[in-house]
Amino acid sequence: MEHGRRNIIAGGIVIFIAAIGGFALGFTVENLFKDGFYALTLPRLLVKAGHSHGMPMAFYNLIIGVMVDRLALTEKGKKNLSILSLGAFIMPLGLFLRGLTGGSTTFIPVVMIGAICFLASTAIMLKGAIARKAF
Repeated sequence: MEHGRRNIIAGGIVIFIAAIGGFALGFTVENLFKDGFYALTLPRLLVKAGHSHGMPMAFYNLIIGVMVDRLALTEKGKKNLSILSLGAFIMPLGLFLRGLTGGSTTFIPVVMIGAICFLASTAIMLKGAIARKAF
């Protein structure tokens, strides 16, 4: 559990933060119904996307945290997997920041960095899972 501990802790913290964000979004939804239609602005859509991407990234980190030390990877590979999985949190953070700035394109590279971290960590995880013959 050496490498996975930080992923489990971070995953738990982000689940808590994203859940509070979901409550905040839910309590303010009534103002968005105009003339019987749900009118979602771009900033709110991006904040909602930050919330809805934060939750699965948190669960992904919980899963990685539990299994990283059981994969057929070198110590460096396990460390890289753990850190890149944590880097995936940059994507929902970037989406949230875009929403807070009114949909500004300034944070698009931030979102992409998080997505690249997620894809790289997934590739490393698959490599370690395929190389291990049994769980």
